[in-house]
Amino acid sequence: MLDHWSNVPRIIWASTLGSLGFLLNLLLGYIIFKYTPDSMKTYSTMIMVMTISDAVNGFCSIMTSVRLISTGSQLFVIFGGICESAFEEKLTKSRFCMYWYALQIQCAMLNSIIMIFSYVFRVYVITMPFDTINQKKIQLVTYGYSLCHFSYFTWGYFMSWSSLESMDAEISKIYPEIIGSNYTYSGVLDVNAPSQIVMNMMSMLASVFVVTVALICKCRIERYLKKFTFTENKKRQHRSLVNVLLYQTVSPFLSLVTITLYVTIGQTGGSTALLENLMPFSLVLLTVVSPTASCILIGPYRTAFLKLWNSSVSKILGSDSRLLKNQDPPLRSTISVTNPV
Repeated sequence: MLDHWSNVPRIIWASTLGSLGFLLNLLLGYIIFKYTPDSMKTYSTMIMVMTISDAVNGFCSIMTSVRLISTGSQLFVIFGGICESAFEEKLTKSRFCMYWYALQIQCAMLNSIIMIFSYVFRVYVITMPFDTINQKKIQLVTYGYSLCHFSYFTWGYFMSWSSLESMDAEISKIYPEIIGSNYTYSGVLDVNAPSQIVMNMMSMLASVFVVTVALICKCRIERYLKKFTFTENKKRQHRSLVNVLLYQTVSPFLSLVTITLYVTIGQTGGSTALLENLMPFSLVLLTVVSPTASCILIGPYRTAFLKLWNSSVSKILGSDSRLLKNQDPPLRSTISVTNPV
């Protein structure tokens, strides 16, 4: 059924959470830029890339508000976001909306890869405390990969273009009533094509790979910590570092919800309007989870966030926020990553 009650909650969810995620990531980006201590400059490079990616992801959610239709060898997307008002010509509008959805998927995959970089970086910092890591090398690897990532997958997006007649012929087998309707839709007619298979496989396997690497890194850190005697303060820092690593796996776990539905529906043919609308819910939630976790779990950013919050409350209400008044003892850093700048 093309017209379904779940279309409205999907659009509300994407526009609301997408906007919130976009704003939260802009705030986190400002905090990273202004309040990152020297000891975290190297590590902050990876956080900044993920923050920018999440901000773009949130904006893409507002633009598209997608409903996904998976058939195993094909993927169709019905849009409900503001991209629908961009153009009058149907094919141009379809490709314009599909660009924002493809960008959203690119950002989700980029976050997974950068997260793996950050896990390996943390293991190296803890297990090789006397080695130095040049910040410029980390920036080169991080920014260099990001550029290659977007270049390759943008090429994949252009290679997915099909004529409107071809898309109509294929999607009419699923929803014949969509032809001639006011719905804006697009799709990849063969996800197993050479230009699409890497994007399709990475979108399904990246989250699994991230969780696997996180567990391996956690075990590696714990094994190392058992070999030596540390002060209580140092032990607390290392435990906090491991906890941040584990909390960050929430994002790939949320992605697995979408991937599980995508694969299950595609292989079993059990597609329904409700499942199609539910499929992208977790991807939108990611844009809020990541910056919230960073602001809470990373000490310097948490302190900066509370400082900005208190300043805003003071300006609006003329009084200090209870969040800072009740801080007794003062805030301690939850994470400490020491590396030369």
